[in-house]
Amino acid sequence: MLYNGFIADKRQIYIPMKKILYLTVAFIVLLAACKKGDLVENTAYEKINPGDPKYAYLKILNLTPGSPALNFYMDGAKFSSGYSTSGIENVGYAYNGLFPDLGYAVTTPGAHTLTAKLIPSLAIDPNLEVLNTQIAPEAGKYYTIFTTGQYTSTKKIPSTIMLEDVKPALDTSKIFVRLVNMYNGGPNVDMVRDLATGSKIISNIAYGTASGWVELPNPGPGTTPSNKVTFVNSNTGVALITTPITVAFIKGRAYTIYLRGVSGSATYPFSGTFYTTFY
Repeated sequence: MLYNGFIADKRQIYIPMKKILYLTVAFIVLLAACKKGDLVENTAYEKINPGDPKYAYLKILNLTPGSPALNFYMDGAKFSSGYSTSGIENVGYAYNGLFPDLGYAVTTPGAHTLTAKLIPSLAIDPNLEVLNTQIAPEAGKYYTIFTTGQYTSTKKIPSTIMLEDVKPALDTSKIFVRLVNMYNGGPNVDMVRDLATGSKIISNIAYGTASGWVELPNPGPGTTPSNKVTFVNSNTGVALITTPITVAFIKGRAYTIYLRGVSGSATYPFSGTFYTTFY
């Protein structure tokens, strides 16, 4: 749901640091059981503790305005997934698409080639490769990869930024936030409490960069207190939105707030979105 350009959080992590993920590492084989017509699942599972150094953990967020729907590949093998009822893949990750919606995808640490191709059901340029970049995630670490720039007649995603997701010291009485500025052509940004003249929570975040984790000061009583925030041009003090945004963050969690859009564009206006990163 959209509130004054701010999208409510629907992306809660499914590999929290205190829980366990069971990863399917073998094909599902259906075997005939003793009774005719019965099927038995014979699947090998590997128990993965969060932060297991055997793996690295990735999210990918498409923040390239104008990008068609696409899927991601790791060393030539499909990394992201889409749904299809037609036999031809018809769902991917367009502008503001997050993979996976919940949690992190798993890969091996070390050097990899990350590519992206348009989904095959598109009428124009199906399967066209629009991104080819090198990444090197480290063992046991968590990352979010942001695509950047604008998708134009060059039919390329210009670049990516890989941000390490380091878990802050969570506390059930505290809320942590960080700010990622992907607002194309926009200024350095402050995040402030209530009005543009309010107290600064995060200061001077340039395009393509992120703040560290900051504790939201005095969030208020209750488990999910409401707070108002706004975003301000760091140089001029002018607010980038006309009305402060009311957010209801849950105590004990850490949230990534990211700014997106293209300065001066009616098609891709300034917007802020957040998702739960750790809880």
